[in-house]
Amino acid sequence: MPPRSHPIKILLIAPKNPESFWTFDRILASLGKRCVFPNLSLPTVAGLTPPGHEIILCDENVEDIDFDADVDIVGVTGFVVHKRRMFEIIAEFRHRGRFIVAGGPFATLCPEELRGKVDVIFVGEAEHTWARFIADYAGGLWQTEYSDAEKPSMLDSPLPRFDLLKVDRYRTMTIQFARGCPFTCEFCDIIVMYGRRPRTKAVAQVMAEVEMIHGLGVPNIFVVDDNFIGNKKDAKELLKAVAAWQAEHGYPIEFMTEVSLNVAQDDELLRLMRQAHFTTIFVGIESPRRASLQETGKLQNTREDLVTSVHRIQAAGIQVMAGMIVGFDNDDPSIFEEQFRFIQDARIPISMTGMLNALPKTPLYARLRAAGRLVAESVGDQFVFTNVVPGGMSRLQLYEGYRQLLSRLYSYRSYRTRAMALILSQGTKLKSHLLAGELSLGFRILWSCALRTSPRRVWLTLSMLVETALRRPTAIKDALTLALMHKHLWEYVRETSRHLDALIEELRTAPATAGLLPTADAESTPH
Repeated sequence: MPPRSHPIKILLIAPKNPESFWTFDRILASLGKRCVFPNLSLPTVAGLTPPGHEIILCDENVEDIDFDADVDIVGVTGFVVHKRRMFEIIAEFRHRGRFIVAGGPFATLCPEELRGKVDVIFVGEAEHTWARFIADYAGGLWQTEYSDAEKPSMLDSPLPRFDLLKVDRYRTMTIQFARGCPFTCEFCDIIVMYGRRPRTKAVAQVMAEVEMIHGLGVPNIFVVDDNFIGNKKDAKELLKAVAAWQAEHGYPIEFMTEVSLNVAQDDELLRLMRQAHFTTIFVGIESPRRASLQETGKLQNTREDLVTSVHRIQAAGIQVMAGMIVGFDNDDPSIFEEQFRFIQDARIPISMTGMLNALPKTPLYARLRAAGRLVAESVGDQFVFTNVVPGGMSRLQLYEGYRQLLSRLYSYRSYRTRAMALILSQGTKLKSHLLAGELSLGFRILWSCALRTSPRRVWLTLSMLVETALRRPTAIKDALTLALMHKHLWEYVRETSRHLDALIEELRTAPATAGLLPTADAESTPH
């Protein structure tokens, strides 16, 4: 291809998310939004693009894809869970003769599955490779695969082009402070992609992003680091800057992030997170069973009693959302009751509980592949939820126990019990009153959760609001939010249970080896 003299037109696409605990699809209408938060790779890659070229961002979660768009390059990103939709999008554009590039976590972990399907693959982080590709493309000669031998410094990461997003369609904006995690959990693909040495942005970089999002009028920021406190020293410096900015501006932004449970043993860190107005953190607790934590290398969760750790975080005024897993080798059928009791005792309303999965390129994947313990993605037309053959119980016991656990966790009474326990015991937040915009949101929540709904949902919502108003009126915003979240969680679990029922019936009638992949074929196992 000859060199190009005109600006390059680039369309960057994020596929629609499959429904999960995280997507909150069932309550987006009540929030007046189409998606909770955007895929940060879109504005980041736009920010990496050299000046003079035209960039269009398309997030399929908030708008339809224009497959006939007149562009030179189509870029598609996505996680492993987006694989099927990525292939569909790529096929549509390939049919139209477009030049297609792919990057992101799926391309990084499984480049072999994209070779031959796209023109260019980006393996790893794009801070240096994207601009190099654009220059190569403009010159008429490019590589089919771009990667860097060394992981880039986060100091080279640009100010994301949030202005190119349809900001009003999201509840929350996303930023990133650090990549990498110092821990070695067997099932985790983060250290495979980003390494064990946490790399951080400068405080000034992050504050510029906060200022920009504030200027766009968005009151919520999710710091998408897989472990925000992987480098505690740098995290504390950032928190001090955010706390000072919040105090100066009247605490206009609520922050959320993901951290490891050792945050509970650092009083200074908890104090700084509260001062910076971090109101919610997602913590990978995984299991209340010590043997299972040791098996998977989650030793940071064995330092003290798990309930004690969670309660200490809550006492700082920070809500804990938990990531929990069933199906470790040390899990037997009694784990489901153990998980339920822990989540109730820890007063964690939102537990994103799933079955163990072996992600490509992880140590867990390698171990189970060698043992012949990987299964196909589906049985018949049914997605199987896990590609792992459990070691401490049968697959049927795992599915039956998991289904019962989900149903118990999100029954109206169980959820209300732990939600109210949290509301009445959690430490005081810096700002808990409802603002004018939040009052209108409160009325929408009441409309969907107390006026036009089932009698059980009316009971849940009104009983939570009345008890909170009588016993802790400053937490009324939390009661509204948790009542609304249950609507998504309960409906999502109900739908998930239908799929589980079908799979359970399949497992009851299928041979014990059904779905097992031969060891030689396991490397290409779809996920």
